[in-house]
Amino acid sequence: MAALAATFCCGVVLAPWLESRGSAMGSVLRLGYSPACHQMPDRCLDLGFGPWAVCARCAGLYAGGLAGLLFSVVSGRRVRPPLKWIIVALIPSLVDFALAFSGLPSLSNWPRFVLALAPGFLVGLLLTDAIADIAVKVGPPGVTD
Repeated sequence: MAALAATFCCGVVLAPWLESRGSAMGSVLRLGYSPACHQMPDRCLDLGFGPWAVCARCAGLYAGGLAGLLFSVVSGRRVRPPLKWIIVALIPSLVDFALAFSGLPSLSNWPRFVLALAPGFLVGLLLTDAIADIAVKVGPPGVTD
């Protein structure tokens, strides 16, 4: 799962890089992310070769989720964060979203990215724990009852 998440996160940056080199595969990748994100260019991070395939907030959630998965894999620890931790971690991003929605000034892209890392990390931990629960119930591949 961590390898899939890493591939997914790499595609966020790979899409504009490929587009900047004239590859149609970049646009195909970007299209793949479109159902999950509004992809407004002014809300996306840009490392100099075009806006990322998702907005800064989504990129932060994905990067945080990947960090949570990798933490669990590397440490070998299962952590099940309580829902209240996830809600508390989401509050700064929700406040920023509400400000932007109301027409008031909101944060720029890099702070949006950073604020989304914490809830993404916690959800990554929760996802790892859920996958481990499923694996325990299903059992190793090839073993039947």
